Amino acid sequence: MQLKGVYPAMATPLTPDEQVDKEGLRRVADYCLAGGVHGVVVLGSTGEFPAMTEKMREDAISVALDAINGKVPVLIGCGETSTKKTINQVREAAKTKADGVLVALPYYYPLDQNGIIRHYTAVADASELPVVMYNFPQMTKIAIAPETLQKLAAHPNIIGVKDSAGDFIAMQRYLDVVDETFAVMSGNPAIGLAAYLQGAKGGIYAGCSLAPKLCVDVYEAWARGDIQQAVKLQKQASLIPLMGGFGSPAAVVKFGLSKLGICDATVSAPLGLNGGPEVHEKILAWMRRLGFKV
Repeated sequence: MQLKGVYPAMATPLTPDEQVDKEGLRRVADYCLAGGVHGVVVLGSTGEFPAMTEKMREDAISVALDAINGKVPVLIGCGETSTKKTINQVREAAKTKADGVLVALPYYYPLDQNGIIRHYTAVADASELPVVMYNFPQMTKIAIAPETLQKLAAHPNIIGVKDSAGDFIAMQRYLDVVDETFAVMSGNPAIGLAAYLQGAKGGIYAGCSLAPKLCVDVYEAWARGDIQQAVKLQKQASLIPLMGGFGSPAAVVKFGLSKLGICDATVSAPLGLNGGPEVHEKILAWMRRLGFKV
């Protein structure tokens, strides 16, 4: 697959008893497609992958792939506390019609750079699908160093990296050490346009599940060379990461989607918002700044 453009890390709607809300997930997929996205990620961080049982993973993957129906590429989020368990998830993903896997680092025991190389090399060797690495040190406690990325980018089955660290200088170093065939994808919509200008192939964004059209419009304006419009839209898109101040991103995105009538606001325990009705009003005000009429 060719990894480029804007991909939402889609929310995984849940029923009140924390099972996959299949119809809600179809509506989320339809909403993202209507926003013009170039691909989607199922079971990323915003999709609450660490909280999913095997049955929930199967349900989410099956429903999302059916809803997307080949219209855009689909990456399946994989990530466990060991390489062996991650490989099991990757092999299950390969049994579906997915186009690739987005693979997080093991997130319990500490790792060093050699451990990162061992992990991704083993996963990429075992995977029948193209592998996208996932740099998210806020969650995994370690960042993929540029030198490590350079070594792993030489693997024929590793096609890109999602960089959610929010460190723009480090992302520039990523771009410096890989060639044009390797996709560096921004994970933070606040630096989306700057990343594209430096050579990033696109972005994989949590907030894109709530505001797909805005994220896509920034990218499309840049792609057609309308930098003035891209800058204008980027100023608005830079508000998206403010959602982190209201609670877990999954909870904020689902609250927003619930106000749009797309899915329920239920998240997997113990995730949630940072407070009660007063936070709801702040989120609604934030959504209005993003252009929503709520």
